[in-house]
Amino acid sequence: MNIPYETRRRSLFSCLYSLRESLPGLLAMFFIALFSNNLAGNPNPLTLENLFRWLDAVIGPINHQPLFQILNSNFVWNPFLMGLVIGNVFGVPDCWKRGLSFIHILMPLGIIMLAPHFMFSHAEKAGLPLILAAFAVMLFTASLTMLLGRLLRMDDRHYATIAGALSTGDPHVVAILMPMLKSKGGQVINALGCVLLFGLVTSFLLPLLGHALNMDDKAFAVLSVFGVGNTGQTFNAAFGYSYEAGHWAHYVEPVRHALMPAGFLFVFFVMFIRARRYPHAENVMATKAHKTLPLFIVAFIVAWIAVQFHIVKEPAHLAIFELVKWDFSLAAAALGLSLPLREIAQWGLRGVVLAFASGLARLAVLVGCLLAAAHFRFPII
Repeated sequence: MNIPYETRRRSLFSCLYSLRESLPGLLAMFFIALFSNNLAGNPNPLTLENLFRWLDAVIGPINHQPLFQILNSNFVWNPFLMGLVIGNVFGVPDCWKRGLSFIHILMPLGIIMLAPHFMFSHAEKAGLPLILAAFAVMLFTASLTMLLGRLLRMDDRHYATIAGALSTGDPHVVAILMPMLKSKGGQVINALGCVLLFGLVTSFLLPLLGHALNMDDKAFAVLSVFGVGNTGQTFNAAFGYSYEAGHWAHYVEPVRHALMPAGFLFVFFVMFIRARRYPHAENVMATKAHKTLPLFIVAFIVAWIAVQFHIVKEPAHLAIFELVKWDFSLAAAALGLSLPLREIAQWGLRGVVLAFASGLARLAVLVGCLLAAAHFRFPII
């Protein structure tokens, strides 16, 4: 006898699939995470992360940076890559799909737990002028990218995801923005690839520009951190210029990292307000599925403000981040398993054009500001 859902419902968790239905997919996610990263409580030495470390030792550092750090290998990318290969080569049985749907719970939960990772006090030593400059660069990049995305007539979920990742300088912000903007999986990975490609190209070419302009080491460090963004690629550019620039990049990098939530929250609220203003517009898709402000975003903002008062001490912060790594590894494995390659490719090259156009415009503005500061002898750091 088929009992109606409302009769069976007991709590808000009643909408979840039963453990029996979900277990195959959950186990697939778990084992991919287990063999992808060196996660807390996982003594397994046969991981993709260890393979990349071994290859880094064989290849040797590039500008004092491991190659796979420059390529941005981490706890999100590794399980996604493994899941993508398994899903597209061997296929995904139907019995896995209900367990894989738990990605919609794991991602919002991971976002909330990320709050202690963004401590404003880590940026204070750089001084208020540099913090304000970083904030201005972030908002300028996000606004310009969204404007150019509209001019290119791209899907607003796609260009907003690129805007968040490019402005914050972290390609994996695409994973944070996925549940916020309700982006499609193909859009998320296309955006990730576009931002990574821009960072990779500029990290090798930027030192040539710096030497041509005879830039100061401190100024070039600022250009690397705010112009390239992604940590491994930032240090590749800075150390490729000089050891001193690399040293100063380590000093400036915490500023960008501490301000990251401001970047992706700015993108979200711009798109959220736009969706409220134009509820019936066919080209407005980002955040449209949210009828009200999502609870997990409110929880993240409250937690982010609260942790600035140091209510989460360092050991607890590290323990929470280990849980974040497990959470995002499972979610990334699910995304890789459920994403056909054609879905990534269908978004074409507009994302690449957008990332490079907006990124190069940001670099041009930064170079102009830094050269003006040097001309007027305004201290950078």
